[in-house]
Amino acid sequence: MSRSAPRSAPEGRAVAGADLPLAMLLDLLGRRHSLAIFWSLRATPRSFRALEAGLDAPTAQLTQRARELREAGLIEVDEAGDYRLTSHGRRLQGLLEPLSDWAGEWAGLTARQRTPRGSATRARDEP
Repeated sequence: MSRSAPRSAPEGRAVAGADLPLAMLLDLLGRRHSLAIFWSLRATPRSFRALEAGLDAPTAQLTQRARELREAGLIEVDEAGDYRLTSHGRRLQGLLEPLSDWAGEWAGLTARQRTPRGSATRARDEP
């Protein structure tokens, strides 16, 4: 398959080949409770029970998301049995923290502030 040909992305969405890894990562982190698990491990390792108590999520769903994050190489279980970020997870954390800062600033904007001056409300060919 050529690099420019669409490929199947998670859940059957077509994504250009160059964007597939990013789409896969965003799909993983966008699943319910995945980012919350990842984010809660950025400062210190936590036991499953601590994650469960802190996130107030169903046990089965947390178990599934933790498994997916482990299989993706973003978290691991340490010698004490606690979850922690892997080296890849820490690298991702370093990328996500500035994005989190930006998102906080963006969330504080009003709808009017988010729309650039002189910008049209829709594209030329948008219905």
